[in-house]
Amino acid sequence: MPEKVRPILIHSHFQPIISLAHRRVVGYEALLRAQTGTDTSCSPADAFALAVQENRVHQFDRECIATHIRNFSHLNTEDQWLFLNLRAETIQPGNQRSELLEKFLKRQNLASERIVLEILEDAVADPLRLKDFVHYYREAGFFIAIDDFGTGQSNFDRIWQIEPHIVKLDRSMLVNARNNPRRQRWLARCVALLRETGALVLLEGVETEDDALLALDSECELAQGYYFARPSPTGSYHGEQLSGAIQKLHQQTLQQQLNRQRNQERKQATLKRRLKEAAVSLEHGLEFHQATQPLQSHPAIERIYLLDAEGIQIVENLYPGERTAAAKVYAPFRRTTGALWARRSYFRNALEQPGAVQVSAPYLGLPDATLDVTLSIALHNGKSGHFHVLCADLPAGWLEEEPL
Repeated sequence: MPEKVRPILIHSHFQPIISLAHRRVVGYEALLRAQTGTDTSCSPADAFALAVQENRVHQFDRECIATHIRNFSHLNTEDQWLFLNLRAETIQPGNQRSELLEKFLKRQNLASERIVLEILEDAVADPLRLKDFVHYYREAGFFIAIDDFGTGQSNFDRIWQIEPHIVKLDRSMLVNARNNPRRQRWLARCVALLRETGALVLLEGVETEDDALLALDSECELAQGYYFARPSPTGSYHGEQLSGAIQKLHQQTLQQQLNRQRNQERKQATLKRRLKEAAVSLEHGLEFHQATQPLQSHPAIERIYLLDAEGIQIVENLYPGERTAAAKVYAPFRRTTGALWARRSYFRNALEQPGAVQVSAPYLGLPDATLDVTLSIALHNGKSGHFHVLCADLPAGWLEEEPL
């Protein structure tokens, strides 16, 4: 006799998904809670492993989706989304049957645009198959979310090809950004790049107030995690408390941004004054090393250099005090006379406003591949009658450090 199939009892838990700008819940992710007996629970991974073992993973996946949709229809959700996770095995041409799903949704008084299908970015080895699958369900009116972006073999090219409505950033990106300013900058840039593809960005794993502040600073639209609400059979949360907590977060992050801005402005004021002093000295004919003494004595300055009106560096980098040039690994970049920096914004902006100090955005600077900020000022060269641009580099992190 064939081995009896062990029944797996399927239950749904729903975790709210938050719009940080609207300060309210805009969707729920359906999470599987399974039992192999009356009182024996098992993890979702074990439940699907058992279904694979019994050669009925497709049937079990359909049962999970049907259960989640049915349970979701009983919630008082108004117009919120339901996020459904799709198994990699189901992403194939044979499963492009949106009309069956739409019929089931109609029986539950739900429309396809209320459903967000979550797909792991690298779930399918064949990118064309994934693209066709996503296109099919997009055309049928469903929303598409790419899950766990930032792990494994994540890449932006695949996002451009798939064009999902939502990209969910894996919580590891948030964990790595904690107490790490460089990772925080990367998180914000990643969000900005993903938004260029036309996708909303959702940050998962928000567990603490600091995590929530990072989510706001990164400017992602959506957030999900224990800090806002835990999964439950009813997707319950306290609306007024949630709205108030997010309001408080907005106020905190705004105050932090203002404090950082004031701190940076104070630091920049000192540097700008010294750069102007050096520029005036150069205009009066002082030798480069002597003219730049006010800059050399500042502890944050890494290097000082001078460009002509074409953006060509006309003196070697001056490294203040006993600070040396780039490490040996970057030795090919160490000789800088003749380098052309005309495309750099700090050069162009300086020429557009002679005599005004410009402060660049952080960028990867040469010759030592560090994240730098450049202060620059255009000055008159008495001998040629053309402009020169005096530049001073410093670590981007120094401006962001809190005063002692």
